[in-house]
Amino acid sequence: MPGLLSYLDFTLEQYARLCRAIKGSKYQVLTMRELLECSSQDGHLLIMRHDVDEDARNALDMARVEHDLGIRATYYFRVRKRVFVPAIIDEIALYGHEIGYHYETLDKTRGKTRRALSLFAAELAMLRERYEIKTACMHGNPLTKYDNKKIWENCELGHFDLIGEPYLSLDYNQFLYLSDSGRTWLRNKNKIKDRVSSINMPPVQVKHTGDLIELITGGGFEKICILTHPKRWSKNLINYLTYYFIDLAYNAGKKVTRVMFLL
Repeated sequence: MPGLLSYLDFTLEQYARLCRAIKGSKYQVLTMRELLECSSQDGHLLIMRHDVDEDARNALDMARVEHDLGIRATYYFRVRKRVFVPAIIDEIALYGHEIGYHYETLDKTRGKTRRALSLFAAELAMLRERYEIKTACMHGNPLTKYDNKKIWENCELGHFDLIGEPYLSLDYNQFLYLSDSGRTWLRNKNKIKDRVSSINMPPVQVKHTGDLIELITGGGFEKICILTHPKRWSKNLINYLTYYFIDLAYNAGKKVTRVMFLL
């Protein structure tokens, strides 16, 4: 099985290749917090962001790969079973990675803003019992009609002592944004709620992780933000096939969602 995985994309082995390419490139890798707190954003910069939507064990596997190469990333954790697992998050934090809050409170409260803000405060406080949380990132469930980041139309990040939110705090006319949503790096219709506005950014044809490695090695873009979902990066064939078919089902569901909610 390991031999077969070496020919597939979105595996832990392929992710290790990506990290080695980043390590050998001209890019300086920063966490979201480091980027927002640094006085200068000059030079080749790369943000490695991970949205931990499902099993936290996959996130730990990726964190170990990064740690072995001296890379520090930002991990956003949902507050739900199998994701908020303190023993695993503790280890990821010990590797020097930034821990952030992956909020979905408008989804959880079915669009009720005041309740969503109250729940946001409660979940953030629970995370802060163990970790220093300075950035938060919305979870975009493609099968619901709510946009979780709309809570910031009624409140400011500073109210919760937060310094940034990737969808609000980065200028994507400066940062090339690449996401593995939909099991591809291409900007296509399978990316619904994790899209960003980047009017001045030229289009790139990055479909496979090998294409992304070539782009990073070339260094043609000065600033890059990479989003991955650890559930998608498998280290065994059973896990790979499980999430491969889940992605197929989600992509089919997204087509229905686009019609229902006119996304």
